[in-house]
Amino acid sequence: MHSVSWTRTRLRIGAILAVTAVVAASLILPRAALATTYDRGMALPAFSVKPYDYNSLWQVPMDRALSAWNVTPTPVWITKSSSAKSIIVAQQYPGKTWFGLYTPHGSKPDRYFDIKLNSLEISKATTNFDKFVQYNLVHELGHALSLIDNPVTSQVSIMKYGVDFNLYYVPQQYDINDVNNYYN
Repeated sequence: MHSVSWTRTRLRIGAILAVTAVVAASLILPRAALATTYDRGMALPAFSVKPYDYNSLWQVPMDRALSAWNVTPTPVWITKSSSAKSIIVAQQYPGKTWFGLYTPHGSKPDRYFDIKLNSLEISKATTNFDKFVQYNLVHELGHALSLIDNPVTSQVSIMKYGVDFNLYYVPQQYDINDVNNYYN
């Protein structure tokens, strides 16, 4: 009888110790990071887009968006080439409420994309046109660099919805880290 009671006590102590170890490990060990990238981006962070030609109102902020990624401490290098399959188009899309849309085509390593900038919605939504165009294209290029929309983080990200584009219209450290983690 005494040995049965002692055995139960040891089992209870063992169970308590096991639960305590699991709880302690969950508090001490790093948690798995939430997914901040996805597999619909380009195979490599260096790629070309077809040259686009717009008036300076659009051309300047669109070119700045490409440059904004190119100057980051990442392997990103986006160029323009007439032989590129990827395109960036700014035009009106009546009835569509999005500002920008990234659409990948094909599979890696032959992937290419279309980025559409909705000039109608962009023009209606802002008084700081230059920065809003740049923000939207930097954001859409983020998808080409395998970044997801609206990552769950307390850090500033160009991919977050509702970010103040007057302050944040270039890739942020969070975005840079994600690109480096994905492509390095």
